[in-house]
Amino acid sequence: MEPTFKIAKNLFGLKMKNKRKLKKKKTKADLILANKGALEAEAESHSDECQEEDDHENQRFVHRRERPDYKRSKLNTHIQDSEGKSQNFRITINITEARQLVGDNIDPCVVIEIGDEKKQTSVKESTNAPFYNEYFVFDIFAHKEVFLDKVIKLSVIHSKMLRSFFIGSFKLDVWTVYKQPGHHFNNKWAQLTDPRDKNTGVKGFLKCDISVSEKGDSIEQVSKTSSAEEQIDKNLLLPEGFPSERPWAQFSVRIYKAEGLPRNSSTIMANVTKALIGDRTTLIDPYVEVRFFKQVGRTSTQRSSADPVWNEQVVFTEMFPPLCQRMKIQVWDEGSVNDVAIGTHYFDLRRISNEQDGDRGFLPTFGPAWINLYGSSRTQTLGDDTVELNEGIGEGVSFRGRIYIELVVEILSGGSESKQSRIKTIKDIKNEKTAPGKDGPPAAATGGTAEEGKAEVLPVEPLSKGEENENFFLFGALFEASMIDRKIGDKPISFEFSLGNYGNIFDPALPSAIPAPSSVLSHRRKALDFPDGTDLFSVSPSSSQTSLLSTEPPDLSRSSKPSTTPEKTHLVEGNRHYMYLPLEKQKPCINLISQWEGRTYRLYISNMLENIANQFVSGVLLSAHRKCDPGVIPQLRLVLVEFCTDAKEFITTADAMVRAEVKSDYLTLLDKKRLTMCKQELQSMVDEAMSLSLRLRKNDTVKDVLREARKLTKKLRFLVEEPQHTVPDLFIWLLTNNKRIAYARVKARDILYSSSIETCGINCGKIQTLFMKTSSKRGLTLSVQAKIDVYLWFGAFSDAWSMLDNLPPGFSATEAADPNNPPLYLHVTEQHQFQLRCHMYQARGLIAADNSGLSDPFARVTFISHSHNTNIVQQTLSPSWDQCLQMNQIVLGGNLQYIEKEPPRIVIEVYDDDALGKPEYLGSTVVVPTVQLASVDYTPPALQYFPLHCGNLSGGDVLAAFELMEIQEVKRWNLPQLEANEAGFLVVPRNIRPVLSTYRLEVLFWGLRQLKKVQLLSVDRPQVFIECANKSLRSSVIPKYKSNPNFPTQLDVIELELPENERIHPNLTITVVDWRAFGRSTLVGNHIVSNLKAYTYVPPPVTSALIAPKTPTTTKFSTTITILASEDQSRQAEESVAVDTPRPHCEILVEDGHSPEDQSSKPPELQKERGPKSSRRVRSTRHRRRTIADESAECVIDWWSKYYASVEKLAKQNDGTTLTPLFAKTSAYQSLLSEGIGSLVGHIDGDKKKSKAKDTLFPSPINCKIATLKLYTKELESEFAQFNDWVDTFELYRGKANKEDDDERFVGKFKGRFCLYKVPDDEDEDFQDDADFFRVNRGIPQNHSVQVLIRVYIVSATNLQPADPDGGADPYIVLRIGKNEIKDRDNYIPKQLNPIFGRSFEIQAKFPQESLLTVLIYDFDLVGGDDLMGETLIDLENRFYSRHRATCGLPTEYSEEGYNAWRDCLKPSEILSKLCRENGLHGPNFAPGRISIGEKVFTGNTVSMHDEEPKECYENLSLKVLNQWSDIMGYSLVPEHIESRTLYHKSRPGMDQGQLKMWVDMFPMDMPCPGPSVDISPRKPKPYELRIIIWNTDDVVLEDTNIITGQSSSDIYVKGWLKGLENDRQETDVHYNSLTGEGNFNWRFVFPFNYLPAEKMIVVQQKEHIFSLDKAEKKFPAILILQVWDFETLSSDDFIGTLELDLHKFPPGAKSSKLCKGDFLTAGMENISIFQQKRARGWWPFSNSGELTGKVEAEFHLLTAEEATKNPVGKARNEPEPLPKPNRPDTSFSWFVNPFKCFFYLVWNRYKKYIILGLLILITALFLALLFYTLPGAISAKIVSGKK
Repeated sequence: MEPTFKIAKNLFGLKMKNKRKLKKKKTKADLILANKGALEAEAESHSDECQEEDDHENQRFVHRRERPDYKRSKLNTHIQDSEGKSQNFRITINITEARQLVGDNIDPCVVIEIGDEKKQTSVKESTNAPFYNEYFVFDIFAHKEVFLDKVIKLSVIHSKMLRSFFIGSFKLDVWTVYKQPGHHFNNKWAQLTDPRDKNTGVKGFLKCDISVSEKGDSIEQVSKTSSAEEQIDKNLLLPEGFPSERPWAQFSVRIYKAEGLPRNSSTIMANVTKALIGDRTTLIDPYVEVRFFKQVGRTSTQRSSADPVWNEQVVFTEMFPPLCQRMKIQVWDEGSVNDVAIGTHYFDLRRISNEQDGDRGFLPTFGPAWINLYGSSRTQTLGDDTVELNEGIGEGVSFRGRIYIELVVEILSGGSESKQSRIKTIKDIKNEKTAPGKDGPPAAATGGTAEEGKAEVLPVEPLSKGEENENFFLFGALFEASMIDRKIGDKPISFEFSLGNYGNIFDPALPSAIPAPSSVLSHRRKALDFPDGTDLFSVSPSSSQTSLLSTEPPDLSRSSKPSTTPEKTHLVEGNRHYMYLPLEKQKPCINLISQWEGRTYRLYISNMLENIANQFVSGVLLSAHRKCDPGVIPQLRLVLVEFCTDAKEFITTADAMVRAEVKSDYLTLLDKKRLTMCKQELQSMVDEAMSLSLRLRKNDTVKDVLREARKLTKKLRFLVEEPQHTVPDLFIWLLTNNKRIAYARVKARDILYSSSIETCGINCGKIQTLFMKTSSKRGLTLSVQAKIDVYLWFGAFSDAWSMLDNLPPGFSATEAADPNNPPLYLHVTEQHQFQLRCHMYQARGLIAADNSGLSDPFARVTFISHSHNTNIVQQTLSPSWDQCLQMNQIVLGGNLQYIEKEPPRIVIEVYDDDALGKPEYLGSTVVVPTVQLASVDYTPPALQYFPLHCGNLSGGDVLAAFELMEIQEVKRWNLPQLEANEAGFLVVPRNIRPVLSTYRLEVLFWGLRQLKKVQLLSVDRPQVFIECANKSLRSSVIPKYKSNPNFPTQLDVIELELPENERIHPNLTITVVDWRAFGRSTLVGNHIVSNLKAYTYVPPPVTSALIAPKTPTTTKFSTTITILASEDQSRQAEESVAVDTPRPHCEILVEDGHSPEDQSSKPPELQKERGPKSSRRVRSTRHRRRTIADESAECVIDWWSKYYASVEKLAKQNDGTTLTPLFAKTSAYQSLLSEGIGSLVGHIDGDKKKSKAKDTLFPSPINCKIATLKLYTKELESEFAQFNDWVDTFELYRGKANKEDDDERFVGKFKGRFCLYKVPDDEDEDFQDDADFFRVNRGIPQNHSVQVLIRVYIVSATNLQPADPDGGADPYIVLRIGKNEIKDRDNYIPKQLNPIFGRSFEIQAKFPQESLLTVLIYDFDLVGGDDLMGETLIDLENRFYSRHRATCGLPTEYSEEGYNAWRDCLKPSEILSKLCRENGLHGPNFAPGRISIGEKVFTGNTVSMHDEEPKECYENLSLKVLNQWSDIMGYSLVPEHIESRTLYHKSRPGMDQGQLKMWVDMFPMDMPCPGPSVDISPRKPKPYELRIIIWNTDDVVLEDTNIITGQSSSDIYVKGWLKGLENDRQETDVHYNSLTGEGNFNWRFVFPFNYLPAEKMIVVQQKEHIFSLDKAEKKFPAILILQVWDFETLSSDDFIGTLELDLHKFPPGAKSSKLCKGDFLTAGMENISIFQQKRARGWWPFSNSGELTGKVEAEFHLLTAEEATKNPVGKARNEPEPLPKPNRPDTSFSWFVNPFKCFFYLVWNRYKKYIILGLLILITALFLALLFYTLPGAISAKIVSGKK
């Protein structure tokens, strides 16, 4: 039930009454206060009704908080924050593959663009599903904000020689990747689209990994998978919660106008113009540029205008929701030489939208509203170093103007009316003649289709009416001005207060008459029931008397006074380092009248949310500090319920405001939606808080509840910020000599007045301490120019009567406070004299500022007009000052009670003294002194640590106490007296010093490691100094460091006087020096131990195994083996739990795994019991084994079998899948074998498998056949606490501290151990230094040299960084230990960033001289030196001596031979005996079927078959006990494992350079010789040969048309290849002139290839280009590609269709051509694997863009290389075993080769009748022609001859 709370009477000006009451209120707005009692009665009656409905249990638990009336703002110990610096970032992208790309016979490649950098993959020919698996790295050095805004664009193009064609692209910003868990997307599919063609949908999918990392991040390893059946739609590259189908949307940024821009341009040419014309002339030519998701749009340029009007909109078209976080809006000043940014603002789309489903969510929307711009000073020049502030980098130091903007987002799909009306409006406006500027609209504004990267700019209708302004009043009073830098000089200083351009002395706002509040505005305020100056929850007495006068207009005859009167500064007393203003008698005041929109309700909402958040956060932090206190649970419950109360008050008020929206037409859409969103979010937070409260009742852990509570605080903080700006921030400038020196920035929301405390600004009417900073770049130095205490009040002019309501007592105005006549000064009516005593005791953890790695620190304490320094302590990081700084004659104004409650702040600065230069800043903090009044008995203050801050870094702690003591003449003698030391300094009084006790610190000096050269010389005789509490302890000197780096004397002790309060213990300093010739010593390095509590002695617990429990317990240990020892034992174990009688021992049943021989020794009853079931199950398993075994042929089980089984086991654990025994016998086994692991059991004897199957009740999962090992994703040290169980390792540093890069300061390591304990009072004075009496050396090994055999196994490396210009690398391994080095340069792996080394190395070393193993990865270069790619360091000594026994990992099963052969020098039973002996355990005692250790008994099978005879063997059960060692001794032993170590490079410290998978075994040389090393050589791919016979084709699309006959035909041929083997592409001959789409070929393809069954990959070794020296190895999925083409003689061939078959999973072929349909490949039938079936024949379809374009009849035959050699065949139709020639029709020929034949078939057969008839006609015509031609001559000749 909801807790009770009193309903607020109003909030944001809203009354909690019904509509009728609202009407009455509206008609009598000026009589609100007169009717106050009636309103309170109504509200209380309403509250009583609600209280009756609440839960009575919570009524007595919840109480109304009384907020204290503070006169000062909350203490902030941070004086200044560090500036953001550019840093190194890395983006890694792995392009795996693409699928479903659109296009015919494309040659795709992927182009990656990030900013101006562009990279691309290789080109894959003739495929729509290319496989790349290429890795790219982008190193970027930039500010984090700039980096997160960068856009990653992935484009797929069809690459041709002369021109490339765009297919599709996908883009997202870096922030989207960065906010993902682990900063990465892994194995995700990017949806490709074409922004230029939004109607065609998806263009394909691209599978990739994208990861973002910075210093300290490590890239997570994820296995790459590729499956033809992968569901792409369910694994898209989208953040969680994004829909898979994203529509297109238009983002319209409507830019109306701007005002208040700087008048003076800062371009190069403008500086010349200023000198000629004058500074007051407007010279800027502004325009607005909007950037969103790699698209840019800009408005027109308005010439010479500081208040330009554009009325234009920039339209972006993007998919919604966009994968971009922010939209960038910049105002630029156009110049003839260069453009200069005026200001920048970012739209955070998360803050202006809600991604929830249904009515709860809303699209991004904004305004129309103003956006305030901030940047550099308005008087900045081109060479100013703060120009980048105008581009949005860093905090702005000045107001730069504001722009009026609106953002509208509309979804294009769906065709809503709003979209149509908007488009219509745009078209109408485009047809009109508009000229917003002198230059008219830019070229981009001419309309038309927007191109990619270029937004569309259109005109927009201006707003019908502008917003009405309201008068606001700012009042301020300067209470203190101190810490003024002496560099300012003796000239008078003043302070300027400006809001926007109001109050700006050098660039003021344009003069305009300030009208009275508009009647329209008053009407709008009444519509939402905003009272002008009324109380929102309760009306203050002061405002109730004058509210009727509050509506009077301001007196405009009086101008504002925005700055104080210039005054001269005085030097402070003491060190005279600072200056101050003497303001003891009167405090100067300022006042400023300004005009802004009446949008304060937005600030009220933010203030109320911030107040809720502050109360909740403070309660959670207080609970977090007391989380170990038993009383924290009721306190935390109270915090949660109070949060619910505050949240429900807000929800109730939000409901009322939503109901009043009908009358609030001037609210923007975002105002309404944001209010609803805040209400919904708070309601969900209330539910979460109530559930957390219930969890506390159920005794849930406080730590978990606090973690969830912190998540709620983050949500609250996100809701606080209001995206729609109203009043700009207040800037306070320190001025001198007409120059701006320093500034302070105050949010207007924080000082906004409201009569309700819930909505009032947190610092309104309070004195707040501000530190004024320079506007230039600061770095880590202290740039404070002044410290001011200022009283600020800001609100509506009608509320100005309340500006002095919260004034501290003891101060008063010079005259009656009147908004029209505000006071010029505040008089101090009460003054009191005080003395400040600063008890500076000591400090710890300071920053090293000297080259020695130490500092010479001193502290400077400043309080108003006094500043004193402590003495300087030389060369230490933990100085002990023990000094009291006394400051006399301090005069404070105000009431004594006020001073006691809220005294002025004290500033502590710590510096490092330098003899030749100025002191170096180390840190600072702000503290509040304890006030001691003369009327109260004196109580000494307590010392406490105050944290120092150096920018955003920690600067250590100062242990001090501060007391401000009132001085009265009559009681001066009562002040406690101070004592001085021999040097004359006042010391901390004894009654303030901590109570000390005697502690004994035992130190184990083990040795020094990795010491670097100091002053160009090697360290030879080092010594260690231990310093703590002003006492020192020296170790013995190491005679010769290189010969033996261990100390000859290891144990020593020192007694310290330490405070009894452990919280104020000092630091412990470890200093290493090197003794050189002539007694000189040189500092090597030091280390600071800041927490002595971690080394407090704790008595070791008594071993539980030695004590018999009161009641018997049976513990069942689970291992990876799931075969129980026996059912009888299990039943006995269950019975032993039920019996309630005491037992002499604890019986533990261990689940034991067995080999096949073990099963034969089972009792016959159990074998009979298991018979029938197991036989049936084994038959199915055997069948599955047989088919899979055929795939791997003659493979055997090796180490890689264990590795792949472990990889799958880890993948299942990450997926959260647990296998039940019933599921394990089928699914787990089949799944594991399907991945190729079970293919390695081919040589297990069949009879043994059958006998095992009969003897097993449940068929064992694959883990019973293949043992597994532990895969660690990190270094082994991170899993076992750095192996610091026997000794601690302290890193030594030298040089100036730089928290960003400590690698350069590292000089070595000190190995030792500390033990701190309090000396008992009754202990004898004579402490014996015998080693037996020391506590620190327990469990420490002997200090002597040990010869060790080391075996290093390097399995593989992943994500190596490219080292060659072409983006590849040729990695090889180098090992270094001591002076020994193994360089495996001959076995480098060419062109590989993820190499599989499979190398093992054996080397001997001597501890401790050679205990650091360095594994380096180099890049092989033929010319020049090899490049280091990365390295990792392993401390073998820590592993060797650790109790976790990291010498050789324990396997899960014991075997004497085979792939899992035992490789340790001791057997499990011997190791168990040794561990029991070392830990003082009784045992182990071996008995048949059991092993007992102390009072614990472990049972299991101990019988194994040896030479076909049963034999007792305790090794397997001993190994199981060792694997459960944590249940015996509380710590675990290192299992057999592979660790993943991160590689680093010195040039990029902290940046991940890749990961190395490896492990190390160590064996002492004085122990028995271990077995042979493990063979981890990489598996070589197995050669196969795939034979494909293309028999026929059918229904092939006819591409050609005969121009003579008009008949369609095709010249068909088939092309085929395996993916990755494009060079071995084979083609059939051409079936010419196919008239029906039928083709006959009888053609054989022969594809030899190398294949890895375990990885399901084809291995290709080939040179990347002709200049490559070596063949690079690449892996591709086993995919066959067949294509059908149309042959063209005089042009390029025409592509018809393609067929892609995954040789592991493809549908069996159809029996006939008619049964082969277009959806045949996706019909969902059971798939087959050619590696299982070996042969397959049938019909498969060709397709093009999803359409059926033909069918092919093919036959596949897969053979191993040996089988292919025995049965060779020829390609095509050649020998041996030639194929018969196809029976093709006579029309199948080429017309180009056989023209006469072509004429005969195409012309003669069809037109022979017409040809013969034509010939006859032609002959006849010729005959007649000749007849008629010769007949006249013949007749003439006859006549002539006849006449003769």
